[in-house]
Amino acid sequence: MQLVASVSDPADIARAVADGADMIELRLDLIPRNLPGSALRTIRGCTLPIILTVRTREEGGAFSGNTGEWQALIEPWLSLAAVVDIEQRFSATASDYQNLGKEIIASFHTDRMPSEHELRGIEVRLRGYGIPKIVVTPRSPEDVLSLCTFTLAADHPVITSTMGSRFRFARIILPLFGSSHLFCAAGRPTAEGQFTVREARAILDTLTR
Repeated sequence: MQLVASVSDPADIARAVADGADMIELRLDLIPRNLPGSALRTIRGCTLPIILTVRTREEGGAFSGNTGEWQALIEPWLSLAAVVDIEQRFSATASDYQNLGKEIIASFHTDRMPSEHELRGIEVRLRGYGIPKIVVTPRSPEDVLSLCTFTLAADHPVITSTMGSRFRFARIILPLFGSSHLFCAAGRPTAEGQFTVREARAILDTLTR
């Protein structure tokens, strides 16, 4: 399981490394385009694998542009990245980045809880161009159980998580059912309900010791 620090401020990278993150997610939809030189040096000096993410407003982020504008945010950072997060609407670009040796996270975020049948259909579609990342919004404890069951039974690798704070505990337990990445905060959270890297590391170490 990879513990990912999702950052919107490059200054938080050092804290993420110190707290035990395995990877850094650069939320390019939240990071200012005109970064000072010190911030650029911090990113370029990062020793952890980097995930590039531009999250759209429809899926919980701040980006609202077209495919060309999405690529314009991603491509200046490609030489530094190991992984590119791509939502379904931009999936036609996936092969270009795979040809450059980048791993693809094929992501889908929704403010509802899909049925078991829908979850499996989403997994199949996403796996067509990358590692599926499925983030849902449970409405009940039964929904959390359904998501855990889906995660356990899904082909692997797979990433599952939840949106919002009501069932934030599910973020921590889903890796115990096979989710391969846990996205956390290093400074200011990039999504509601995130645990900090330090919190997540401490809880998981306790649960799996």
